Amino acid sequence: MSRTYKIFIATTLAAILIYILIPLPRPLFPNDYSTIVVDRQGRILRAFLNKEQQWCFPPDSNQTVPEKLKTAVLTFEDRYFYNHPGINPVSIIRAIGQNLGNKKIISGASTITMQVARLMKPKSRTYLNKIGEMLQALKIEARYSKDEILKFYLNHAPYGGNIVGYRAAILRYFQKLPQNLTWSEAALLAVLPNAPGLISPGVNPRLLQARRNRLLKKLYDSGTLSKETYDLSLREEVPSQSYPIPGSAAQLCRYVKQRYPRKNLFQTTIDRELQLNVEQLCKEHHKYLKSLGIDNLSVLVAATRNGSVKVYVGSANFDSVKVDGVQAARSSGSILKPFLFALSMDDGLILPQTLIQDIPTYFGPFSPANADQTYRGIVTARSALIKSLNVPAVRLLNKFGLEPFYYFLQQAGVRTLFRSAQEYGLPLILGGAEVNLWDMASLYRGLARGGKFSPLHVLKQQVAMQSDRRLISPGAAYLTLNILKDVHRPGAEFYWRQFRDQRPLAWKTGTSYGQRDGWAIGVNPQWTIAVWVGNFDGRGNSNLSGAACAGPLLFDIFNMLPENKDQHWFSEPDSSLKEITLCRDTGFLAGPDCPETISVKSPKGMKPLAVCPYHKKIYVSNDGKEQVCSLCWGKNDHHSVIRLIYPPQVAQYLRQHGYIADVIPPHRASCPALSAGNPLSIIYPRPKAALWIPRDIDGHYQSVTCRVAHEQKNRTVFWYLDAHYEGATTEKHVRALPLNKGWHNLEVIDDEGHHKKVRFYANLRK
Repeated sequence: MSRTYKIFIATTLAAILIYILIPLPRPLFPNDYSTIVVDRQGRILRAFLNKEQQWCFPPDSNQTVPEKLKTAVLTFEDRYFYNHPGINPVSIIRAIGQNLGNKKIISGASTITMQVARLMKPKSRTYLNKIGEMLQALKIEARYSKDEILKFYLNHAPYGGNIVGYRAAILRYFQKLPQNLTWSEAALLAVLPNAPGLISPGVNPRLLQARRNRLLKKLYDSGTLSKETYDLSLREEVPSQSYPIPGSAAQLCRYVKQRYPRKNLFQTTIDRELQLNVEQLCKEHHKYLKSLGIDNLSVLVAATRNGSVKVYVGSANFDSVKVDGVQAARSSGSILKPFLFALSMDDGLILPQTLIQDIPTYFGPFSPANADQTYRGIVTARSALIKSLNVPAVRLLNKFGLEPFYYFLQQAGVRTLFRSAQEYGLPLILGGAEVNLWDMASLYRGLARGGKFSPLHVLKQQVAMQSDRRLISPGAAYLTLNILKDVHRPGAEFYWRQFRDQRPLAWKTGTSYGQRDGWAIGVNPQWTIAVWVGNFDGRGNSNLSGAACAGPLLFDIFNMLPENKDQHWFSEPDSSLKEITLCRDTGFLAGPDCPETISVKSPKGMKPLAVCPYHKKIYVSNDGKEQVCSLCWGKNDHHSVIRLIYPPQVAQYLRQHGYIADVIPPHRASCPALSAGNPLSIIYPRPKAALWIPRDIDGHYQSVTCRVAHEQKNRTVFWYLDAHYEGATTEKHVRALPLNKGWHNLEVIDDEGHHKKVRFYANLRK
């Protein structure tokens, strides 16, 4: 074996050994990148500094290096990049000659691959480190493609200050997307990493301009640039500073960053243009709300069809991320009512035309009241929902069932319920539960999708955690949406039907107890819009209401959103509706005594609706002045009539509102049926009694517990104190009544017309 051959073998083995021993990390660069949140088109919403307080954007496989930047970098840094194996022997020999001749390092002969090796772990510039970089460069070339290596370099090259990577540099210096780079800007970015501490825009823009121009000249001489492009490029100004990264949807960006701390890049479903437009609307409305003492608002806009969130405004303070109003739990007010009405249709309790009593009602210590503190006696379900009446809603929930409604809310996606159904009680429907804007938008979207409920999503790659759940029939959902379409709109929107370009919207408002929260949520086949206004600290405000404060912003947003004429309004689900015959006057299933009927649409699978309970056939004397029965009528002295007979407490309020209800004549006094006497008896208080009303521990006067006896079981007794209706009792006739000082009249009437009356006096203890 010759000496030359031995030297060759030894050199080869040494090179292999050194190659093996030279470490190459996997991945090449540590995962210490800025967290980037982008919209659905990849436009940046917000960026966060990495752990080293640098702007260093994470690699994005969907991003391609702009051709102008690629050409400029290769021309300036490494013309033979695609031809060498990681090192350029010609450049190395030339650099050694230059360095020896000048007795100092003039050229490093670094290829782009060698610079990647140095950027992995920056080291002092020595010959030993340079040899290590060469060996690492060879290893990198063996493991990665040329395009991948070029991306490594561009994503990790320094661009001055705390800016790392070409994408961050383009945004900070030029405020544009990479694909919009000019030749002048590409040339500037190509020369900048060569000495970023000396020639960055904020340090020495003139020197930076000179180096840029030299590269532009080289590009022109090589034929890459035309004369015109070259001249125009020279005239472009060099930025003198870096600009802040534009920000939008601050609360959303913070939310996704905290929820997924291991990710660096989030592509959302947000539409940045819509987001900025809605944020501007919010700023304008916030000025007005501030004048009323209302400090904040939140908005969510989603596509009804697929549940992708397009706008997310967590707070009117756009730069503050302390509170995210979209996720914060607040009192629901009245915004849960439409779902109760839809479920009650499927359960056979109501249709939009069905009458519901609106009278003082007591459920133990709980007595709901309407917002206007008045009662209407009886109203249609449609009117009760449009006017958002509390008493009919509570009566309906009591009939439908608290537990089934609570279970529906859980199944539909309300995540903020932390008490049991019984702990919430019937006030659940009036705002007794905690909900957030995200879940409410999801619920209303489910109604708009014909009763199919599934979560919203804001990440583009995100898959819904659960599939659609059919919780309301398409027929009931459609009938409910048609009711909500007629809720009166605020301001000039009140006359929306007179506009040439009518845009229907099913919407509902809500105001929580103490006027702490104002809600407005609207849906159509294209958009789901949810608005909340209030104070994050929970302060109430007498100026705050959902209709007056949240409603105007809702419609400003709705009118700004693009309109798809093919998604104007919901299609009637013919296969899910059927014709049903109702009593025209009461909206219940028509009975044999109902004089007039109407044909309406109802959910196909709904349970049977009750037969009309108010039309009754009675027998009266021929002159109509007396009611008679088989015990007291004579031959040919009576006839039958149909009367619309409401309970006494309903009739009283109808009369107060000017409605003339049918009057039942008194029963014939000589009838043996009345000879048994009055079955009613007032046990307490006794006639002309003087009562002393004590105080509670808190200083308030106690109510007086009044008691009545009835000889017959299951009779309903109606209570009136000083001619004011106080409610009804069945079986156990006990009622706690608040009293003022002075004389009072207590009157009770049963459902057959028997009545008793007592007068007494109340003294208040000091």
